[in-house]
Amino acid sequence: MEREIVRLDMDRDFEAFEELSVISFGEGTNSKKEMYQWLFDKNPYNKSGNMMYLLKEGDKVIGCDGLLPNELYVNGKVLLTAHSVKSMTHPDYKKQGIFRTMTQNSCERGLKDGVDVVIGLANDQSYPAYQRFGWPTLFEKEVYVKPILINNILKRRIKVGFLASMGNAVYSSYMKNKLKNQMDKEITFEILDRVPEKVQECWDKYKSKYSVMLVRDYKYLNYRYNERPDVNYVTVLAKHKGEIIGFAILHNSVANGSKMTSAVEFFTDPTSERYIKSLADGLAKYCYENDLEYVVIGTGLYGKYKKALLDNGFMITRKPPKNNMMIANILSDRVTLEEITGHENWHITQGDGETELDL
Repeated sequence: MEREIVRLDMDRDFEAFEELSVISFGEGTNSKKEMYQWLFDKNPYNKSGNMMYLLKEGDKVIGCDGLLPNELYVNGKVLLTAHSVKSMTHPDYKKQGIFRTMTQNSCERGLKDGVDVVIGLANDQSYPAYQRFGWPTLFEKEVYVKPILINNILKRRIKVGFLASMGNAVYSSYMKNKLKNQMDKEITFEILDRVPEKVQECWDKYKSKYSVMLVRDYKYLNYRYNERPDVNYVTVLAKHKGEIIGFAILHNSVANGSKMTSAVEFFTDPTSERYIKSLADGLAKYCYENDLEYVVIGTGLYGKYKKALLDNGFMITRKPPKNNMMIANILSDRVTLEEITGHENWHITQGDGETELDL
């Protein structure tokens, strides 16, 4: 039967696309049509339509790969980049070169639409294939976690509920008091249920202090967090003398029976340990006020983020994140591999890549 590569049409192809997603990633994969319509069709960085492509054999979808375009800030330049996402091959069609074919198709279509560089956070299954394709590895992502409440941790260790509750009460009382005493009295926090347009001022103020990161201006943040239809995010603004000096965007959820929050965005002056520490303190305060047990932050090694977070009680997670190898394929001469290689050059967050989107 003849095969063809087509652009994903939500009305025509979504049911077959969803079926392959469940086969590839399990029942826990996000299968909400309105989420994919927002993510693919309504992306404001699209040039000629969505950049998701299906390999069809008749009406059956046997492969998929595509790009999520956005902007990348590299040493003062703003480039069009795209995340490689939804790489899937039907298990009945393995070892036929479909992964390579679909990856090449995505890059060719991206180049036609002006994409300068394709990036992706590969997992242990896809990473070897990208290495065979010759895609360079830029760095291995780290994730940091800070325990806020330890009731569940103690329950798992000592197996006695009331002792765990007592231990947690003592610990949290001590840590709350410690946090209260260490917080910068000149920095205040505002909690919002939407990302406000005024975050643009913060981006404009500090962007030139970074080397490599996705553009975190209001256009991107509004699309990515305000317009997403299936998740409600929380925005934390840090202010000094009424001026925004940093922001975090939080996704509250439950993982392994524990209430937690993931800082999908965490942005401030990368050269200021004071501001980084204060923003982290603001997240801890928010967690105590909302009975959240721990907070997770992903960041690059650029600036003073790592030092400030580790000094603030964060720890590198014992297990690496599921998608942790940052890879790239440069498509234009507007950027060099040297400019974007190395964890020390990057600021990266939990909002980057497929994991936060539950793809």
